[in-house]
Amino acid sequence: MQVYINNQETNSQHLFYDEHYYEKYIENKEIYQFDINIELDIFNKIMQPKYEELLNELIEDDKQTGENYALELFENLTEYPSYEDILNDSKIGMKEKMSYLNTFFISQILNVYFSQKSNFDNKRWVIREVLYLNQKENNVIIKGNAQKID
Repeated sequence: MQVYINNQETNSQHLFYDEHYYEKYIENKEIYQFDINIELDIFNKIMQPKYEELLNELIEDDKQTGENYALELFENLTEYPSYEDILNDSKIGMKEKMSYLNTFFISQILNVYFSQKSNFDNKRWVIREVLYLNQKENNVIIKGNAQKID
């Protein structure tokens, strides 16, 4: 895995995620762009089973309630995106995909790779928001915003 903050490569151990800080920016503090490149095979091995489990839970909930509550949150989705759909933006647009992922799956991805469980003293950046996730060749690319930890 490679991590870049404002196009400068950095140690992946310096970046962390905590859902309590997600989408909660500190005012008057600089926002930095991050890029994360994860090898596709490794990402698939870890995340595909987790996504399939989530998808099965959403579908089962819909069957039990007789509603498509989760889908109704998204005006352009008529069915849940497949794992392949979330890695690409050919079937659904990036904005709709990221809205869906931020609601249901981004926290699982970030917890696998950037959980605060490891030594907090190493942490220099907190992930504030993911704006992009797509497969590019043999990598999964994740882009978003981070802020520096003082």
